[in-house]
Amino acid sequence: MDWLLGLLLLLVGGIIGFFVTKFSNRKERSTLDKAASKQTIQELMNQQAVNHVQETRQIADNLITQSASLKQRIEDFEQLLISQQAGPEASMNYFGEHTTAYLRNKSTKPTREKTSSGTQPLDFSSQSSGLFSGTEKSPVKETK
Repeated sequence: MDWLLGLLLLLVGGIIGFFVTKFSNRKERSTLDKAASKQTIQELMNQQAVNHVQETRQIADNLITQSASLKQRIEDFEQLLISQQAGPEASMNYFGEHTTAYLRNKSTKPTREKTSSGTQPLDFSSQSSGLFSGTEKSPVKETK
């Protein structure tokens, strides 16, 4: 009976030891998993920050080129206004310089020429034109 009691105590000690080690390993794993997940999140945030900086630089470069283009257009428009104020006409031409001169010199009354042709236009509906065979064939009806 003594050996049975020793065997039972050994078995109970083994079961208790199994659960204690499982509980202590679970705590260690959870701390390791938390550290690994924090590291993964940190790497992901760093990668997203780098992508964000690159996209922001690209947008800033686009804004710089567009603002330079806009500035050039404004300067061109100012030069146009200055040149027109210095010229004989203070208003802008609707068309262009050449078109405006052409419209001023163009006659207001349209002249119409009446011509009569001595020849008649060609007749393409004859049989020799190739458009029609010139003979009409009636479809044959078969009766059964």
